[in-house]
Amino acid sequence: MNRVFIPSLFFLLFFYVSAYSQNKKEKKEVKSHRIKTATEMVTETENGKEVTRKDSYTAYDKDANIIEIQNYRKDGTLKHKGTTKYDSKGNKIEETIFDAAETQPKPEKNVKHISKYDGNNNKIEDLEYDGSEKLIRKIQYSYNSKGDKILEVEFDATAKLIKKTVYIYDSKGLRVEKKEYDGTNLLISDRKYTYTF
Repeated sequence: MNRVFIPSLFFLLFFYVSAYSQNKKEKKEVKSHRIKTATEMVTETENGKEVTRKDSYTAYDKDANIIEIQNYRKDGTLKHKGTTKYDSKGNKIEETIFDAAETQPKPEKNVKHISKYDGNNNKIEDLEYDGSEKLIRKIQYSYNSKGDKILEVEFDATAKLIKKTVYIYDSKGLRVEKKEYDGTNLLISDRKYTYTF
């Protein structure tokens, strides 16, 4: 099966966007070229015939942030759609994700994430809702005076503790330990980090 991607600049952009995240280089390219949208078309040879279809679509805001991404199946139906909103400081404050069911009876996935930040642009809370706007889970974050994340606490929809993660740093601000606890405060993982200078 041969694939031809048109044009190559868009292929490079989508290669980086595939995980629905942007690196600095891609963001710089999108901003410098003032790209508003990018569409990836795929041409494949099937049974000796070339067939062209839309594979993905991405839209950007004026700051080159991804605000919408769509991925399509070979038959042209929507497979995945994500939309994102940002605050004036570039923090992601809302993300909606829709994944269509591959086969029935597997249900579609439709979730919304709402994020809140403190005055230092540290994420302090993540809320996840299902398609009917019902809270699924809540994650709260705490930071030390240097802005290092020191605590991450996850709750279910009933405010029951699910998981707690503690981060420990040395005097240089390097993370030296990460401890994960379950909802009963039982240690389930302890990772230690060492560095060579």
